[in-house]
Amino acid sequence: MKRIALAVAAAVLVAPAAEAQEIYTIATNPQGSQFYTAGAAIAKHLDETLKLQFRVQPSAGSSTYIPLMNRYELNFGFTNIDDAGHAFRGTGNYEGRPNPNMRLIGALWPLTISILVPNDSPVRKIADIKGLRLPTQYASQTIGKTNLDAILANANLTLDDIKPVPVVNLFAGTDALGQGRVDAAPINPPVGQVQKANADLASRGGVRFVSINTDPDSVARMKKVMRSRPMRLEPSPNRVGVLEPTWFLAFDALLAANDKVPDEVVYNVTKSLHAGKAELVKAAPFMADFDTSNMSVSSPMPTHPGAIKFFTEIGQWPPKE
Repeated sequence: MKRIALAVAAAVLVAPAAEAQEIYTIATNPQGSQFYTAGAAIAKHLDETLKLQFRVQPSAGSSTYIPLMNRYELNFGFTNIDDAGHAFRGTGNYEGRPNPNMRLIGALWPLTISILVPNDSPVRKIADIKGLRLPTQYASQTIGKTNLDAILANANLTLDDIKPVPVVNLFAGTDALGQGRVDAAPINPPVGQVQKANADLASRGGVRFVSINTDPDSVARMKKVMRSRPMRLEPSPNRVGVLEPTWFLAFDALLAANDKVPDEVVYNVTKSLHAGKAELVKAAPFMADFDTSNMSVSSPMPTHPGAIKFFTEIGQWPPKE
């Protein structure tokens, strides 16, 4: 009888551990970035709608966390339409470092990037950055190098036309602008580092974004470097530095997972995000550009079977080219 009682007690003690719910991680760029803001919004939304636990895991950049996802140390994470193919195949910024266990879920919103300068800078058009100090290398966020190369191509310039200042990521480059260590920096508008640079450069009128070129030749050169398009942004409270209608390089932000995340979980995540735009926008206003009618994407990185199941149900599979 004593043995039975001990066995029951042991079972009671073990039961909570056996029933413990898995925590799913969402890898993002550092705090203040769009990826971090979106990750926090998505984690909260999925916690509430799926009754599962999701936690944001920030790091220096996608070049840091994608290999961790590939090794099954992280579950979900953000990438972009250009980086996804290179990361999967081990090409471009991931030369010799393929990540074959990565799977796409879908497109969430367009990322936009252009050159930020102090408001009193003589730079009025993108070609005016020739000869200036700009951040380069982006060791922890290699998409930053591709972004800069594409912007330079848009201006018919190369790295040889600027004075390079090595930084670890786009956010550090924007900090360097605020500190006066560079003259201009590529970055996207709704990130905390832009607001900080705007405050740091208050004596110079704050900061200002410069339009990329939109003529066919400039856009064609840009597209040769990365899969992108021009997109015009209007001034708004969450777009510090957009002082007038401004043209940016745009490319899609994507959510991805590794291939061990269960199909059912990815199916439910995809379905919940598709239905949850209104809630997501409350926490991440830039997700107002989330096109739920065009979530599925074509990429060398395969789409997760759980996402394919949902896209098939709603008529978004196969994706449009």
